[in-house]
Amino acid sequence: MRKRAFTLVELLVVIGIVALLISILLPVLSSARQAGQRVKCLSNLRSMQVAQALYVAENRGYLVHSGFGHGGAHTDAEIAWFNVLQRYGSNKLLPRCPGDDSPHWPENGTVVPNSSGRFRMTSYGVNNYLDPAVCPSGGPYTKITQIRRSSSTIQFLEMTRFGDFAGADHPHVESWVGNVPAAAAKHLQIDAHGGPVKSWESRANYGFVDGHAETLRFGEVYRSIVTNKFDPAVAQ
Repeated sequence: MRKRAFTLVELLVVIGIVALLISILLPVLSSARQAGQRVKCLSNLRSMQVAQALYVAENRGYLVHSGFGHGGAHTDAEIAWFNVLQRYGSNKLLPRCPGDDSPHWPENGTVVPNSSGRFRMTSYGVNNYLDPAVCPSGGPYTKITQIRRSSSTIQFLEMTRFGDFAGADHPHVESWVGNVPAAAAKHLQIDAHGGPVKSWESRANYGFVDGHAETLRFGEVYRSIVTNKFDPAVAQ
């Protein structure tokens, strides 16, 4: 019996079906990968918050400080929160968000382009309102007992992956004026986990003083200087 071969039309149909399946599956796989990175990042932040809680318990309620400065006088790696908190908790703190593609990590050989030529030490940072050395007027908030709404006050956040603040470990929230999402994006990676770039709808992970962490739109953590989750005086 003569074997029947595929016709050209049948072969083209099969190729078309395979191409269609690939076009459907690729976005799904990409979305699953991004979701996995977001969850791992949240786990990193929760570990930091647990370590912070243990630190507070052993240090009369005092909060940790930033230390990886960005050209100013507040650079002191010995007191930097990330280094200090490594001594607390049962798991080693991970410095890098799985989705962090910054070119400024030391292993990439690219120096952060700022006055002190700093490398990136961690994907994360501490809310500058909670550090007396860099807190704007109205503070300082040095102890956890001074935070009235710990579940609404951000402590740890994701620093921008590019530019001068890529080597820093704290933003300057009080300087966000004008196009606020664009100004904030110079300090934070507000779109680290989705949404438009430099937008109120940008999404990133945030850790809160009470110990929880969640993924939020930028518009949910900041609306104005008097309505935000950074300044403990107005956080709600």
